[in-house]
Amino acid sequence: MFHRLLLAALLVLVASCSKCGKPSERPAAADLTRLLPSDADLVAVAPELGALGQKIAVLEGLKISSFAAQLQGMADAHEYASALMGQLGLDLRSREAIAEAGIDPARPLAIAVLPGGAGYSVVGVKDEAKLGKFLLGLASRRLSAGEVRARTEAGVALTELADRSGAVRLAYAVRDGYALIAAEQSAGRVAAFASLPRERSLAASEPLAKALARLPAERDLWVHLPSSSKLAEGSSFRGLTAAARLSPEALALTADLPWSEPGSLELLRKKAGADLFRYLPADAFLVAGFSGDPRLLAPHWGRLVGPHLERAFKESGFDVKAEILDNLKPGAAASLSLSPEAKLTGMPQLDVRRTNPFRYVHLTALAEAEDEAKLAATFEKMPAIAPRFGASIQPAERQGRKVFLTSYSQGEGVHFAAQDNRAVFAAPALRLDDALERLTSKQERPGPIAEPELRRPFDSRAAALVIDLRRLSESVRELPSEAWGVGGFAIKASTLRWLDAADDLRAVVATADARDGALQAEISLRIQRAPQRVEQQ
Repeated sequence: MFHRLLLAALLVLVASCSKCGKPSERPAAADLTRLLPSDADLVAVAPELGALGQKIAVLEGLKISSFAAQLQGMADAHEYASALMGQLGLDLRSREAIAEAGIDPARPLAIAVLPGGAGYSVVGVKDEAKLGKFLLGLASRRLSAGEVRARTEAGVALTELADRSGAVRLAYAVRDGYALIAAEQSAGRVAAFASLPRERSLAASEPLAKALARLPAERDLWVHLPSSSKLAEGSSFRGLTAAARLSPEALALTADLPWSEPGSLELLRKKAGADLFRYLPADAFLVAGFSGDPRLLAPHWGRLVGPHLERAFKESGFDVKAEILDNLKPGAAASLSLSPEAKLTGMPQLDVRRTNPFRYVHLTALAEAEDEAKLAATFEKMPAIAPRFGASIQPAERQGRKVFLTSYSQGEGVHFAAQDNRAVFAAPALRLDDALERLTSKQERPGPIAEPELRRPFDSRAAALVIDLRRLSESVRELPSEAWGVGGFAIKASTLRWLDAADDLRAVVATADARDGALQAEISLRIQRAPQRVEQQ
């Protein structure tokens, strides 16, 4: 199934269909946007088709790619990609092969998906005769269309490829050095596509121009969903523009979404705050930070905690904004660590009412308060509220410090304590002890974020999250044998094979912030060759 989907995506790059494919971009290519409609459901633009081969080579070099190819019966990722290129009839890894097909490897490529499922693609023409020959071969193999017709419609010279019944299966026209190609139900509309007035094209779209200016200049692909897009109907993603880039170091996707109420984006405006990351445990595989103004979370806190907790706080008369959010400074930090007692024998139910998450992961979170006395007073009010959301909170003393211990039907909940003007939340209780010890210790202890590349998102963005895949892998490897259950050696062996195959993947990094009236979010997969592992005998 996977190889068929990938093949379909590659076909769309050169012979449009009703789906969208896989492109890549660099400059904005205004001449190409002139051929793309502003009322499309989706447009994808790639700046240089020849650069695609370099990106494929990056993917082929990853161990996880070869591992996935071996599951398909191939020797490695290179052999798998070669098989796909063979089915396509064009090796996109070779600029020479692309040029031999009549396509200019140095020029952009685009795909437009239109309302109703129609669509077409645009490629730069290097040699029109060779392109015609290549498309005829493609149409013959894939669409059983071997009859060539040439005609003119509305002043546009068309080439149509028909099957034995006479039905046109693929058509194309050349305009301004580009070929507009459409297949199946879209083939009869090529003349209209080629006659697109400028005012109805993306070249005249101011929202797109602004979004591309906000997005990173280096990009291998950009995708645009206009505000009129039916694909985004009913969602908040109208007017979304996203850019992707792939390098030997990372695969990154950045999304830009103009905001209808720019004032609400102040929540994602980075503010100066305390550095609390050094107090998080060194074994954390997930670290998150928020350096926006916590007071601006007031309209959204109910969606963050869920309707059950929101109702419990409101019914108790507890004012979350006044008691908590108004007293917090920017700079909250949180982490998850794999529990040493985690049982990996089956998939847990993802419902905290039925499964205690702290059997699998340990939590540590810290925030700094404006008013130390108010923080302590707020914590004293929590035991009376807890029964409303099915929990019990008991004041206690651990290692000479006052703490609040939480429990519910599935076991331990999130415990908390105040250390000076800092609030500490953790589970299980040993993690609370450890966090309090870190806050009071004069000895510098390593935190979870050591590499500058993984620390940078927290320094530059209002909200950031890092999943350290290498640390997660090491934590799984260090689990005791009983974590895998009776006869779990087979599960463990299979898991370790996947971990070995993925050890080129360093981390997942996600960020969000406000930028010139738009919400901008990015997620990247960091790639880094892992050091040679020496297995213990």
